[in-house]
Amino acid sequence: MVTSLRSSVETVLADAGRAFGTFVGLLWGCLLAGLVGARAVALSSYDLVVPPEFGWVALFVVAALGTTWLEGGGYERFGADPDGGATLAWLAIFFVPLAFLPTRLAFGFLTGLQALDYLFALATTLCSGWLAFYGGLERLGLAPDDFLRVVVYAVALGAIPVGAVVLFDATWLTDDLVAAAVAAGVQLAACWLGFTKDVP
Repeated sequence: MVTSLRSSVETVLADAGRAFGTFVGLLWGCLLAGLVGARAVALSSYDLVVPPEFGWVALFVVAALGTTWLEGGGYERFGADPDGGATLAWLAIFFVPLAFLPTRLAFGFLTGLQALDYLFALATTLCSGWLAFYGGLERLGLAPDDFLRVVVYAVALGAIPVGAVVLFDATWLTDDLVAAAVAAGVQLAACWLGFTKDVP
């Protein structure tokens, strides 16, 4: 009896955790899509004003409805892994954007586009969805922790040029082309070190 009750509680908690992860991932994706859409409208000739309160309510409603539909069989219709919701939330909000932040900085130095933040976050969210729901992690032989390793290496490597500028006044590193090249080098090195299993 106790074992059966414990099993039932564990099942309920697992289902609740999976649903919560799906909701958070959908909410994040809807927020980014809304920001990109708002940016596009702001750059166009349309004068559309939406109260922030209405926008937040709409985001929560869409995320809640999407979570209900996915948990009710939507995953199977899309051929997605129903257990990938929590993985999506971690990858999309933290691991993947932070791991590839040097890439975002490199493009920023080269283009100077302000809307690049939204597009970068949306792209990393879509990539995280493939990794979490469609076996991307397994196909690449990766785990979520590997992206955390990339973050650590990116911070450690990125601290070197930042320290050179701050401590030794190496202003030549602040040139846009040089800074973009340095950021790209940091990204490549961090990925090589972070995704290589035999490197501590």
